[in-house]
Amino acid sequence: MLFIRADGNPKIGTGHIMRCLSIAQAAKRQGCPCTFITADHEMTQLLEQQGFRYICLDSEWDHLDLETARMEQLIRQESIQVLLIDSYFVTLDYLRRLHCLTHVAYMDDLNEFIYPCSTLVNYSIYAAQQDYSSRYPNTKYLLGPQYVPLRSEFQDLPGRRLRREVRDVLVTTGGSDPLNIAGRFAESAVQMFPSVKFHIVAGRFNQYRTQLEHLAQKHSDIQIHYNVERMSELILSCDAAVSAGGSTLYELCACGVPTVMYALADNQLPGTEAFERSGMMLYAGDVRENKFFTEALCDKLAVLSKDYPLRKLMSEWMRQTVDGNGAKRLADELISGITDEKRSLLWA
Repeated sequence: MLFIRADGNPKIGTGHIMRCLSIAQAAKRQGCPCTFITADHEMTQLLEQQGFRYICLDSEWDHLDLETARMEQLIRQESIQVLLIDSYFVTLDYLRRLHCLTHVAYMDDLNEFIYPCSTLVNYSIYAAQQDYSSRYPNTKYLLGPQYVPLRSEFQDLPGRRLRREVRDVLVTTGGSDPLNIAGRFAESAVQMFPSVKFHIVAGRFNQYRTQLEHLAQKHSDIQIHYNVERMSELILSCDAAVSAGGSTLYELCACGVPTVMYALADNQLPGTEAFERSGMMLYAGDVRENKFFTEALCDKLAVLSKDYPLRKLMSEWMRQTVDGNGAKRLADELISGITDEKRSLLWA
């Protein structure tokens, strides 16, 4: 069995849980059951709906040190052989103590820590340029976009033909939208692009749903989408996208939808800036530092809308970068870790 330690809530969004769910589902399809370990019950309903067992620690999601003893106890009680941890709040002591007891795999977006783990995962497009080998000499690395843990619906999608005109634009801000970026952008964009329909995806923790509904009632070219079951189909129905940084950028890559991206959190900056350097997406900057961010997003979308050859090139490059099979690759590696642990116990 694979165990996963991750959290989601209005403050940190749902990204950690969602990408771990993709890995868990891939493992489940291969006959390996998974159990989630969470600090609280914010995401447990979703886990139940997806058919996964969970253990709630009733701890603090941003102070993992306080749960170390409980985690050590769980590793022994549950005979945990592989533990995948996806949290920005790990500490040296936390990982060191757990690593002494089991195979620890760590999801790393930031490359800011030197912590002990058996397997390190960084699926960003800039991961290969990070100096991991000197910092983690005894660790296995799973680096680059071939390991992006997307849901199975994004695997091996068929090729698509881009329309020369941009008629439908996806607007997505992740699980939460604390600055109401989607609503503020759409209200400006619908005036600037009168022939475009904007599809806003409202995440689980979006606190501006009422305002978005009023906006959609006011403008027929704005449609709000909740609890999207087949995100790939919605993405593929659009000609372009405006998206916050994070895993959604890789979903857009798998679908080949030209994108204007922005950052609204520190952890999104390395990824968005790397995509900009690659030329694969257009970057409107950090919206927290620009009070004219709606104009910046609209200007970038205008550039994208007018340049069909650019959109075509972007689309092809995006699809070559992400094939949607990353979750399966990660599940394979983690399951092999369980097998290795069993073998080592037999030989001990």
